[in-house]
Amino acid sequence: MILGRISELNAQTGIAPQLLAIIKQALALHPETLSAGRHEIDGDDIFMNVMTFDTTEPQSKRYEQHREYLDVQVLLRGEERIDFGPKGAAVEPDIYHEDDDYLLCDVVSPCQTLHMQPEMFAIFLPGEPHKPGCISETSQTISKVVIKVHYRCL
Repeated sequence: MILGRISELNAQTGIAPQLLAIIKQALALHPETLSAGRHEIDGDDIFMNVMTFDTTEPQSKRYEQHREYLDVQVLLRGEERIDFGPKGAAVEPDIYHEDDDYLLCDVVSPCQTLHMQPEMFAIFLPGEPHKPGCISETSQTISKVVIKVHYRCL
């Protein structure tokens, strides 16, 4: 997992140049002005999901992880809590859904927590379980974009 601020993307270390270029390309499309839903950048290899929803209690959600795609989660508006764990932290995961590239689980050990604020981003690599959309302090409506990047693009 990599954490940072959009305003400091150019100074961020640890991000592959190809991924940095993809993030900049996606943000240049001004996701905050786009309608909710999927927006393709390079077919199924690179696309973004724009969404607005209410955060909920963490115990009402499940962790997700992917095998094929990196998730670049960018918070546009509101505050959000994301619980996560390192690769291999998923305890008794469900079956893998190949068509949609995800598997779910209820427990991650060890578990960490991020408190996201507007214009922050978190990059989750394949195999890293994460539970976005949780209440940070109180439930609120958030807007975010998730940039999906197939690992072969890097």
